[in-house]
Amino acid sequence: MDSNIMEIIEEFMESALAQWVQLFEKMVDGDDGIPLYSQYMEVNSTPQSIRARYLRLTNGIFLNEVMRLIDPNPKVERLYDSERDDHMLRVQNFSILNRHLRAFYQEDLQQLILMPLPNVAILGQDPLTEAAVEELRRLLLLILGCAVQCERKETFIQQIQSLDIETQAAIASCIQQVRSSAELIK
Repeated sequence: MDSNIMEIIEEFMESALAQWVQLFEKMVDGDDGIPLYSQYMEVNSTPQSIRARYLRLTNGIFLNEVMRLIDPNPKVERLYDSERDDHMLRVQNFSILNRHLRAFYQEDLQQLILMPLPNVAILGQDPLTEAAVEELRRLLLLILGCAVQCERKETFIQQIQSLDIETQAAIASCIQQVRSSAELIK
């Protein structure tokens, strides 16, 4: 892994979308309450912790759990966790997430996703690439669209409001992008 990809990953992990999705960590890890912190990301993160947090986003399990918080009634499919770095399990987990996203948009929101769903092969094969970072960004954008339109949207909007004002503005721009772009969702 070259240093250029670490710079791309660090920049991504500082993005509003990455900060937003990390607000779900306490909820996914068993704390049922809404986090009372204003920003979960550590200010002086070491490169290893940034890499570890990024890899947690790219194993497919955490984001599936986030989506299950947004839509607690999915067709339940078994997620695949592995101690070893198994790209096939990541691909399967992201495939499950893509199916859940498509079903939620179509069945619950009565919307059609027009953009191609994130490429599970790129995300699963080698998450430490620039292409994988871009696929993850698109995936988080779709998940954000679900969060701000679901039955529990007030809860998730309160989470966004706990972030600093600059991050809130960036999230609002992402929401507008996913909700009003005719090329993305109809």
